[in-house]
Amino acid sequence: MIRRVFLSLLIAVFFGSCTSAGEFYIPRLSQVSPAELQQKVLRNFEKIRSFQGRARVIVELPGQGYNGFAQVLVKPPDSIYVKTEAILGIDIGVMFLSEKYFAVYAPRENTLYYGEAESLDLRDFLQIEIEREQLVEIFTGLTQLQSDSTTTLSEENGKFLLTGRLAEGLMKIWIDPGKNVVVQSEVTDGSGVVILKKEFQRFKRKDGIYLPQIIKITRPIARERLTLLYTRQKVNKEIEPGKFKLRTSKNAKKVYWRDVKMRLDKTGKTNEHSRAE
Repeated sequence: MIRRVFLSLLIAVFFGSCTSAGEFYIPRLSQVSPAELQQKVLRNFEKIRSFQGRARVIVELPGQGYNGFAQVLVKPPDSIYVKTEAILGIDIGVMFLSEKYFAVYAPRENTLYYGEAESLDLRDFLQIEIEREQLVEIFTGLTQLQSDSTTTLSEENGKFLLTGRLAEGLMKIWIDPGKNVVVQSEVTDGSGVVILKKEFQRFKRKDGIYLPQIIKITRPIARERLTLLYTRQKVNKEIEPGKFKLRTSKNAKKVYWRDVKMRLDKTGKTNEHSRAE
C-alpha cells in the first residue's frame, strides 16, 4: 500500500513539474487555431539573434553529387555567410548574402561574383534549386508558417497538420505540438504528386531555442536533394563583423553579376561578355 502511494506521488510530481514547465504539455486540437500555432512557431525563431554552425553537406543530383563540409554564419533577418570545404579540406567556395547585396567567390576560377541580391539565382552557383528567401530557413532549420482563410488544422500521428492551398496545389506542414517547430513540409501539385519536401530532424534545445541537427530538402521529380548534418551549432553568440568578410586572392577577377545576367539575357553567351571590376 505504501509503495503504491509513493508511486502515485512520484508520478504526480513528475508530470506536474513537466506540465508547469510547459515542456511536455501538448494542447488539444480544439484549443489552438492556425493563427495561434503560427505565433507559437514564430516565437521559437524570433529568439535567434545569431547562428553559427558547422555541417556535413550532401548534395545529390542526377548523375553527380557533392559531399563536404560547410561553415555557416547567420544574422537574422538576412545576413548569411557560407564557406564550403571538400572532404580533404580543399576550399571550394564562399558565399555572402545580405538584404541588398551578394558576393560569391569561386577559388577554382579565382573569380569573385557580386551584385544586387535581387539579381541572384542560387542555381547558378549551387546547381540545386533553392529560393534566396529560404536560405535563413534552410540553414537554421526553422520554417515559418503562413495561414489564411483556406488553411485547415488537423492531427496526424501525434503531430499538428496544417494544410493550405497554393497556386500549384497543396502545402502540408507537420508541427511538433510539444516544441512548436516544423518537422516536415510538402508541396504537392494538382494531382497530389510531391514536388518539394522538407524534413527537420533530431531537435536539440540550445539557449532556449529548438534547432534541428538534420535538414533535408528534396525535389523528388528533379531527383535533387540537399542534406545538412550539423556537428556543431551556437546561437546568440556574438559574431565579429570581420567573419562575414570574403577573403580572396589579390589577383582574383571581379565580375559584376547584374551585367552578366543582362548580357546573357540578350545574347545567350557566357562570362566572356561580363564586366570585370
